[in-house]
Amino acid sequence: MTTAEAKRVNRRLEILQAAKLVFAERGYHAASINDIIKRAGIARGTFYLYFSSKDAVFESILDQAIEDLQSRIIGIDMDSGAAPPAMQLHQNVTRVLEYVLSDRELIQLLLNHGLPPESDLSLRVDAFFDHVEALIERSLSYGMSMGLCRQCDPALTAAQILGAIRGALRRLTRVQDNIDITPVATQMIDFALRGVVVSAKW
Repeated sequence: MTTAEAKRVNRRLEILQAAKLVFAERGYHAASINDIIKRAGIARGTFYLYFSSKDAVFESILDQAIEDLQSRIIGIDMDSGAAPPAMQLHQNVTRVLEYVLSDRELIQLLLNHGLPPESDLSLRVDAFFDHVEALIERSLSYGMSMGLCRQCDPALTAAQILGAIRGALRRLTRVQDNIDITPVATQMIDFALRGVVVSAKW
């Protein structure tokens, strides 16, 4: 990558980060391109070199989030010599939590976007979560095929797990700034795999 190309990539990322901050602070509808330009410290013409509209910035934020999440999820390796599946799962969850909790503006944007339910962008957020749910469903199906997960309806179970994750993220982004991710990952995995009952008492 040339110096000029690297500069363009960095400038685009700076605009996206500025937009996330503005959207999180003001809400999508109240935010304007002028707000984004001011936060990014760029000229209006520079903004339009990278994005055609406020909607385009929003969609790019979602696309980048999906790409970043996918890069942090690694398939469980069952080959001999690989780490135990439980450890690999914990590593996946930890990587995802480190990503989302380091970008609280993204979480606020996704969970509290304030968009009308039937708007195109609200549907785009729904599509983002549908994508995440599909990732969970595929992981469950793979786990069942490998004998790592009990038999279940993977689509319904994925929806339940995603609901729990969204609730946990909503709380985690409100309670404190410095979160010890390791025990949080452990508790989220325990809840997803075992629920809350003491099996011996049922």
